[in-house]
Amino acid sequence: MRKLISIISLIFIINPVYSCPIDGQDKEQLLGGLCKIGNGKWSSNRLNEMIIFTKFENFPYKATEKSNRIFAALICDF
Repeated sequence: MRKLISIISLIFIINPVYSCPIDGQDKEQLLGGLCKIGNGKWSSNRLNEMIIFTKFENFPYKATEKSNRIFAALICDF
C-alpha cells in the first residue's frame, strides 16, 4: 500500500515538461535576433543550432558543425 501511494504521489509531483512552439511574428523576431547575434561570422555551433532549431523545430539528420554553419548562414540570408 505504501509503495502504491508513493508511486501515485510521484506521478503528480513530477510533471512532464512540454516545450511551447513559437509561432508567427514571435518566431520571426526571435530568428531575426539570433541572426543578428551571429553577424555573419557563424563560428558558434551552438548559435547555429539555435537558428536551425528555431526555424524548423528539429535538426537535420547527420548534422555537423560545418553543415550547421552553412545551413544557419543560408537561413539568415533569406
